[in-house]
Amino acid sequence: MKIIGVFGQQRGDEGKGRVVDMLAESCDMVARFNGGSNAGHTVVLPDGRELALHIVPSGIAHEKAVNIIGNGTIVDPIRFSEEIASIESLGITVTPEKLKVSSSAHLVLPHYKVLEEIRELGRSAQGSTKAGIADTYAAKAQRSGVRVERLLGSHDALLQVVRDGLNSVQMERKKHGLPPVDIENEVKIYSAAIVKLQPFVTDTSVYVNEHLAAGETLLAEGAQAFLLDIDHGMYPYVTSSSTTAGGVATGLGIAPTTLDRSIGIVKAVQSHVGGGPFVTEIHDEKLLDVLHGDMTTIDAEKGTTTGRVRRLGYLDITGIRRADMVNGTTELAITKLDWVPRYGKTIKVCTSYTYRGQTLSMAPDSAWALEKCEPVYEELSAWDEDITEVRSFSELPTAAQKYIEAIEKWTGLPVTYIGVGPRRDQVIIR
Repeated sequence: MKIIGVFGQQRGDEGKGRVVDMLAESCDMVARFNGGSNAGHTVVLPDGRELALHIVPSGIAHEKAVNIIGNGTIVDPIRFSEEIASIESLGITVTPEKLKVSSSAHLVLPHYKVLEEIRELGRSAQGSTKAGIADTYAAKAQRSGVRVERLLGSHDALLQVVRDGLNSVQMERKKHGLPPVDIENEVKIYSAAIVKLQPFVTDTSVYVNEHLAAGETLLAEGAQAFLLDIDHGMYPYVTSSSTTAGGVATGLGIAPTTLDRSIGIVKAVQSHVGGGPFVTEIHDEKLLDVLHGDMTTIDAEKGTTTGRVRRLGYLDITGIRRADMVNGTTELAITKLDWVPRYGKTIKVCTSYTYRGQTLSMAPDSAWALEKCEPVYEELSAWDEDITEVRSFSELPTAAQKYIEAIEKWTGLPVTYIGVGPRRDQVIIR
């Protein structure tokens, strides 16, 4: 079996989508194994157009690749239908032969999104995308969820579940001053969406295993990132699924096996959307203005899903080391190297923490401990040259080469891909 995994080593938004898009050209299957439409991956097509993806794998832009939405994911039929329409509007054909959805994945029901909307109004707000993610996974854990397999029979019973669920939250909406839901209209919309989804449903575990046995290559695309993992992230500021290498086996229904390659994606300008501790966060407004720059560009630091402006910080090797350990990382891909000079004439990089009088070379495993950590920085020289058209490592400015070599020294891993811009071709392959 040849399985390649692509995982975010930080807080999300590392540029996983563009790396997956690049690798997908030589892979037979590209699979999502966790999360739902709360994820956001942006692929820049060869003609410069943006393809924003949320639940559909990033291999959809490649004719050869079969895209899999695995059993570890959750699927919102309405968002799925909208995303297919958006993809097809760019001239990309989406068929059941090219995209397959696990019958064992769980469905996002409309009232789950209502419940998250209500929670975000109060003191229990979590900075949720209000996509129904947490409540769908909660229902799955409580064994009260509804799986995609329900689409393969009569839809009448499923639509009654939708109707009952929306009825159950009407009183709570009223308490919070929210307008009542037009239940029959919502049922009508959901009904049309599940009709759109139904042809794509199959037993993806069998499909993936049969094709792996036949010698095909699988590219597993992680959604969100290491620090958002439900088990290993900065709990409780996490998502509701496994974002790490361990989630590949359970999320796709394949036997636990060592990944042939585990590629860790690291963004040179570290960012985060939402709450939670951020040890290397920058609070200098003037520097933040420079780092953010033009917020209308393709690679602007705002969430693909939420549109929220991202918090920015310095590169944190201490946190990356923990992600490398858990993900069994074999190589790194560095994105946004072209943004690094925005930091100024020197570049701060966090290489350890101080925590209660101790020096830590690896980040602790909880938000509670991270809140008590202080960064220890080393400084490197920056460069002034525009590197967006550079395509070989030797052509990079000496300071940029030393920056990459320092990351390799601090992590003990080779950097095999270097992003120097948002376009598909703006990458140095080593």
